[in-house]
Amino acid sequence: MKKHIILLILVLISLFTFCSVASASNVSDINGSTNLSSTSISSNITNNYTSKNTNSTNYKKNELFVKFKYSSETSYKKNSQMVNRQIGATVIKEYNEVKGLQLVRIPANMSLKDAIAKYKKNSNVIYAEPNYAYAENSIPDDTYYDYQWGLSQVNASEAWNITTGSHKVIIAVIDSGIDLNHPDLKANIWINKGEIPGNGIDDDHNGYIDDIYGWNFISGDNNISDDDGHGTHVAGIIAAAGNNSKGVTGVMWSATIMSLKFLDNEGNGYVDDAVSAIRYATKMGASIISCSWGGSEYSQALKDVIDASSALVVCAAGNRGSGTNDDISPVYPACFTSKNIISVAATDASDALASFSDYGLNSVDVAAPGTHICSTLPGSQYGYMQGTSMAVPYVTGLAGLIKSVRPDLSALQIKYTILNNVDYISSLAGKILTGGRINALKALTNIIADSTAPSVSVNLKGGSYYSPLTIILKASEPATIYYTLNGSNPTRNSLVYTGPIILKTSQTIKFMAIDRSGTLSYVYTDKYKIYRTVKYSYKAKVSHKKWYKKWYKHWYKRHGEWHYYWTYKWAYKLYYTYETRYGKKYVLT
Repeated sequence: MKKHIILLILVLISLFTFCSVASASNVSDINGSTNLSSTSISSNITNNYTSKNTNSTNYKKNELFVKFKYSSETSYKKNSQMVNRQIGATVIKEYNEVKGLQLVRIPANMSLKDAIAKYKKNSNVIYAEPNYAYAENSIPDDTYYDYQWGLSQVNASEAWNITTGSHKVIIAVIDSGIDLNHPDLKANIWINKGEIPGNGIDDDHNGYIDDIYGWNFISGDNNISDDDGHGTHVAGIIAAAGNNSKGVTGVMWSATIMSLKFLDNEGNGYVDDAVSAIRYATKMGASIISCSWGGSEYSQALKDVIDASSALVVCAAGNRGSGTNDDISPVYPACFTSKNIISVAATDASDALASFSDYGLNSVDVAAPGTHICSTLPGSQYGYMQGTSMAVPYVTGLAGLIKSVRPDLSALQIKYTILNNVDYISSLAGKILTGGRINALKALTNIIADSTAPSVSVNLKGGSYYSPLTIILKASEPATIYYTLNGSNPTRNSLVYTGPIILKTSQTIKFMAIDRSGTLSYVYTDKYKIYRTVKYSYKAKVSHKKWYKKWYKHWYKRHGEWHYYWTYKWAYKLYYTYETRYGKKYVLT
């Protein structure tokens, strides 16, 4: 349908500006050929490494490791016995090499999550965690797995011992389309079971006819073929089929990928199509949305539809390089303040911020591998691309793995599970919110141990007050509270809350808490307008009365002669002077 109004264009240059740095037309393999065919590289990986089934729960159901504070044997014994008795736990084993460490068995009717929460609330406990099951690492036998350095960097192979994904997790890839027949993707393509193919009827009444595999929002039909290559590459990073003896493997081996096309063959698209795609994804059950694109123009419509979505939306921070700070020069949708967005920067194989990647302490959340990434391409091909576009699907895939293990988690819970479990990288410190790159193993293990983030309360909400103002912060559990007074997001390098904050001038306080397991709270914001008393002087016009006797002469006639006498009345005369007087008023500081 022709567009009759000028639409706000996202300058979605997936090749250079915001998405991938390379395209399908110029990607190259390590031998310099255009694409990686099935015979262009001989694999050194054999079938000696295959998946191994481990304990389905990956931990013993009723056992926990608990470490108590240890100052002396007497106090340790007394405190540990008291806490274990309160919980109903029995000690299986103690470890002399690690003072205070116990393996305990909890009651059969108590969940691990509840037991961990109870232990953590006690000030004598340093940590409590499940008794995990370990096995040999799962290494897929895919032909080009050795070339997928990013999977190793994020500890994907170790994470696959916990889960390799699930077809119950629906991930929408809003991009340039997908090669539905690619041998590494076709097993993971979403199918709309409510639609009958080719009958020309909107069977599921969702407003789209024959939307079997998704929708093309550019042409308004169901042709989602990829004529750019970008979308197919992104989809492969998320969920190329794993351990199938061919090609590459995704962060997830199993997933359901919904293809929603809104980028044309040059990598450009319009906001209205993006809005429609996000609405479609949400309506049709996608719990995660991949957005490897962006633009510098702010669109409230796009933000509104993201805010309204229940899905986690993973966005690219941008590829403008040259020290581009998104806090100063934002890219959207990555820089929207929507709580369900994760903004992603790119790292290289040395775990440094990629030379092309944007950053931003307040606007970019986390980093993931994004340089020289091998993945799927249209026509059953494979090749390399790079950009924050390639970092986004790593985070998207990790979100999918978490959703596979914990389908009950909300978008926000998945987001903070990812952000709470990064590897801290020195080159990212002060550059992005978490200061780290994703770690799939940490995220998956810790979501089992602790999925509850602390909260922080404040005695006075933001508003207008008189100086001085005392602000008191309190965490919901033992935690360290970090805060800033300049409006920037707090990090582990920010001010540490140790007592009441006294405000004498207007300030914006942002604060968060990190509990003893490393779980971050939300970032809270309160703006305070502080008024102070100011004394001032002014000249006042003051009237004065000057009293005087006003005499009256009275005449009268007596014996034919005139006589008089005098009387008086008190009267006054006004006169004015100016005096210096003092007052007080309240002014905004």
